[in-house]
Amino acid sequence: ICKPNTDGISSFEDLLANIILRVFVWVMACLTCFGNLFVIFMRSLIRAENKIHTMCIKILCCADCLMGVYLFFVAISDMKYRGEYNKYAQLWMESVQCRMIGFLAMLSTEVSVLLLTFLSLEKYIVIVFPFSNIKPGKYQTLAIIITIWLVGFIIAVIPLWNEDIFGNYYGRNGVCFPLHSDQTEKEAAKGYTTGIFLGMILYYFVTGHCIFSEPCEML
Repeated sequence: ICKPNTDGISSFEDLLANIILRVFVWVMACLTCFGNLFVIFMRSLIRAENKIHTMCIKILCCADCLMGVYLFFVAISDMKYRGEYNKYAQLWMESVQCRMIGFLAMLSTEVSVLLLTFLSLEKYIVIVFPFSNIKPGKYQTLAIIITIWLVGFIIAVIPLWNEDIFGNYYGRNGVCFPLHSDQTEKEAAKGYTTGIFLGMILYYFVTGHCIFSEPCEML
């Protein structure tokens, strides 16, 4: 009998040890995918006054859909290994599929955060400088969106470049997402995760809060 029975996510028998996790991973996967696809569909049908903003919303939905795809893969893998996860845990965490869905989750997270920050900055400019022409146009917005996707892709793919430095970055746990570290994880991987999730994303969150604090007070 080995202890502990679970690492907080997986157990010896199941990839998702908790019944609540099993249910909600399906619920969130369906809501994320179908909800964002519905928004894209409705935004395409309804004629919008601000086509640039509509385009940004659609692209944000596409980024969020990637997270839904990731959740579906986790849910399906949980069903596949139900009751005998301990036999396949190492193979699963070292598999290409695990790394790819981890990459998708990281890409979705970073692109969504960067797009939301950009939209916040755009709204700030519109509110604070309503009669100025400093807001980005169509081509500037396209360039910014392409840059955001490139940055998100680079952030997500860097850990896959050098396994000697990062180890099995996306395969540290059964859900293939680098937020569940352990003592055997390489220092570079720990630093990278901390820098991305506690540094970069926290910075964007604080920036977005500061951006809207002044306009709200003015209004």
